[in-house]
Amino acid sequence: MITYSLKSLMPRDCTGSGTSAIMSPVAESFAESTHGIGQTGARDQPSSWSRRNQDDPEAMNRSLNEAHEMRKVIFCFSGTGNSLRAARIIASQLDGATIVSVKEGVCSDLAADADMVGFICPVYEWDIPEPMKCFAEGLTVSSKAYVFMVATFAAVHGRCFETMDAILREKGTRLHYGRPLRCVASQCVAYEPFPAPRFMVPYSERRAKALGKEIAARKHSKFPPMSIVTRKLFDRMMAPFLNIQHEYDKGFYTTDRCTGCGLCSRICPCKNISLSNRHPTWNHRCVGCNACVVYCPSKAIMFKTPEAYRQLDNMITRRLGLPDKRTRYHNPYITAKDMISDGEVIEA
Repeated sequence: MITYSLKSLMPRDCTGSGTSAIMSPVAESFAESTHGIGQTGARDQPSSWSRRNQDDPEAMNRSLNEAHEMRKVIFCFSGTGNSLRAARIIASQLDGATIVSVKEGVCSDLAADADMVGFICPVYEWDIPEPMKCFAEGLTVSSKAYVFMVATFAAVHGRCFETMDAILREKGTRLHYGRPLRCVASQCVAYEPFPAPRFMVPYSERRAKALGKEIAARKHSKFPPMSIVTRKLFDRMMAPFLNIQHEYDKGFYTTDRCTGCGLCSRICPCKNISLSNRHPTWNHRCVGCNACVVYCPSKAIMFKTPEAYRQLDNMITRRLGLPDKRTRYHNPYITAKDMISDGEVIEA
């Protein structure tokens, strides 16, 4: 496995999804190796990067191999590691693929020339997480690319596939393959992890490998729609939470166990946590991924029901809270270091 900082894979002056002239050699060689496909003689012309390295065949071969691998791109948003683990398993089935972590401020042009584009994320409030939605809306995807999505969930996958398909259709393409992947529910501020990790984790591992094989074969399948019952319940059960989501992180606080290590600030995919006197401050851009809670090495981050949630007074808000004895589950194969990484290339 080769790990890259995503900063080396994207334009340094990137403020959106547009192309920049400032690119790393890896990203540049990828763009050049795919530029001009379908044009007469385009493949016969050496790229500028190849000309610069014609005296170093090994370097050129490494670059071309990396460029080939990056034609398969998986965009992943993960809070407690389930989706990142699924992305790694699926990428390992694809004869080499690049995993890009979707985080606040991250942009990439890799999908523009990729012939396989994947989205892997958890289900939040019966839909895709807002960061993934915003990222997908700003992404350029080729109409010729095979596009897939895997949604990690525990109980209800909701309308996540419909949302992604609608975004893609605005770009002139569609979702060719969509499958839910049942994993351990990790909403530790409301309940213990379920189903039991000792049973569910092995199942999720096997299922992710099976999905990876179907994706590698570029299988086309109709994604499961939102059920009629869930659709009817959405406005009553989920919509109220979406309206007050910016209030969610008002429930977080730290105890005297906090060591000021700053891991919570580095691991937050929304860049929502800043440090003041070595203690975290949440800045109300939280999507409830709980990465800061489950990966805190001293279990110093606690949660109490925010006032806005308390006023809803329903079966979900009445369960909110984080007792000391509650299990803070994260995927056992994904470390805090893995979560902080911006991206990686999974070798065949």
